[in-house]
Amino acid sequence: MFFQTMLLLLTAAASVQAAAINPRQTPPVFTATRVYQTLTDVPPYFVDETTVITWTQSPSTTFANPDGPGLTV
Repeated sequence: MFFQTMLLLLTAAASVQAAAINPRQTPPVFTATRVYQTLTDVPPYFVDETTVITWTQSPSTTFANPDGPGLTV
C-alpha cells in the first residue's frame, strides 16, 4: 500500500515538473482616432483636427484615474 501511494505521489510530482509553461502573451492595445471639424480665424476657417486615444492593458489592480471624466461620444 505504501509503495503504491509513493509511486502515485512521485508520478504526480514528475508530471507537474514536466508540464510546460505557456509563454506570456503581450496584452492587446486598442487605439481610437477621433476626427472632428473646428473653426479657426485663418482661411480655410474649417479644419479637421484629430485626437488619438490609446488603451493598453496593465497588470495594475487599481484604476489609473478613478475620479477623471468619463468617455464622451
